[in-house]
Amino acid sequence: MSGFSLLLIVLSITNGFESDTWREEIAKRLKFVEESNYLLRKENEHLKSIVLDVQRENSQLKEELVSVKDMVTALRTEDLNVHRKDIRPLPGRSEIFETSLNDTRKSVNNKLVSRIIPPETHPVSIVAFYAYLSTNSAPNLSVHHLIVYDVVHINRGNGYNKGDGIFIAPVTGVYALHFSVCIAKNRGFSWVPLQLTLNSNVLGATFEEGLDSNVGNHCSSGLAISDVNAGDHVFIRTQQATSGIIHSSSVGRTTFSGWLLYR
Repeated sequence: MSGFSLLLIVLSITNGFESDTWREEIAKRLKFVEESNYLLRKENEHLKSIVLDVQRENSQLKEELVSVKDMVTALRTEDLNVHRKDIRPLPGRSEIFETSLNDTRKSVNNKLVSRIIPPETHPVSIVAFYAYLSTNSAPNLSVHHLIVYDVVHINRGNGYNKGDGIFIAPVTGVYALHFSVCIAKNRGFSWVPLQLTLNSNVLGATFEEGLDSNVGNHCSSGLAISDVNAGDHVFIRTQQATSGIIHSSSVGRTTFSGWLLYR
């Protein structure tokens, strides 16, 4: 018998309750306790069910969160790859400048001229440039020496830079690219081989030579039509070491020009 029941018996005897009365009272009390206990068990089972549901929902949320993280990572990777494709690295930049950096410094008053006006970044519909050498070059240029055309007659789209002699295409399209070279009469045999270069790819070439017995200047030119992407670099360089000087005067100009045909 529980302590509570014993207490009821003692209280019943003390207060003069008959045995039947305190038995009924005990029965009522026990019934109440059992009903309360039953209700508590039911409530506890209900709470356990709620906890299980919450745990399941929490597990599902964790799985969904992992899935969302994976999707975000995949999208970021895809976006980064797209940007990497759009950002075109300068092909052959070290090749362009490695062998001609010293000659470039010498040919522009011992200074490297930085680009003041960058190529147009907003959409352009007209791209055209024409530049030429203001005077004769230094004699006997080295292999892959960049020709820097320092006089700019027109530069629509701001793609050409007279500081380094490089045309950077502001828009993607089909371009016409032209260049010419002149050499002057020289003692002995002289020659100048030039290359029209797109990034590190040769689009065209011309070769001019002269003998001491010849009279006057000798000029030749080349023209190429090519697809050019925005950001591509186009320039003129020597194919090999030259002999003599490159001539440029009012009698005959050494030039570099190009224009956008269509996009």
